[in-house]
Amino acid sequence: MTAKDVLNLAVVYIGEPDLANTTTLGGSITPTDQQVEKLNLLLTCVNDTVQSLALMYFPLKYEQKITSETCVYSFSGLEKSIIDIVKITDEHNLNVDYASFPTYFEAKKGTLNIIYTYMPDFVEDCVTDLEIVENKVSVRLMALGVVSRYYMFLGMYTDANSWNSMFEQAALISARNKNNIVMKKRSWV
Repeated sequence: MTAKDVLNLAVVYIGEPDLANTTTLGGSITPTDQQVEKLNLLLTCVNDTVQSLALMYFPLKYEQKITSETCVYSFSGLEKSIIDIVKITDEHNLNVDYASFPTYFEAKKGTLNIIYTYMPDFVEDCVTDLEIVENKVSVRLMALGVVSRYYMFLGMYTDANSWNSMFEQAALISARNKNNIVMKKRSWV
C-alpha cells in the first residue's frame, strides 16, 4: 500500500475529491499551490498514522545480527529505529539475558540475533510503500487515521474527535484475533 492509495480515499472523506485529479495522486491536473500545501499536510498525516499504528496497535518487527567485542551493544548500530527489544538469541538460537538502557543494551559478547520492534521511516512521496502490517492495516483504516489527524491540524477538534473515534474502533477490530470463539447469547429460563 502506498500513500497515494490512502490519500485517494482520504480526499473523498474530507470532501476534496478534486485533489484526486491532481498529478500527485495519479490524475492529469497540475496541482495549485494551495492543493500542494493540502497534499503535503495529508502526507504528514499519513506518516503520523503509520507511526501511531506501529506504536499502539500493530508493532513492526525486525530481525538482525549484531556483533560486539564488549558486552555493550549501541542502539545506534541497529538498522531501524528501535522501540522495544522482543528477543535476543545467540548463534545456537538460545535466549540470551540482557539489560536494556536508554541508548544501549548489555548482553554477552559475540554475535547475537536481535528481534525488535521499530518505528517506521517517514515517506517523502506518495508512491513509496508504507511500512505497515499488511494483513491487518487496510486502506480504509489508514484513511480514517489520516482524516482525523488532518482535522486536528486544521483545528477542527469536533470533527477530529469523531474521525479519531472511528479510527480507534476500526484499529481495535482489525487487531482482534479473528479466531476468537464467540458464544451466542442465551436466555435463562
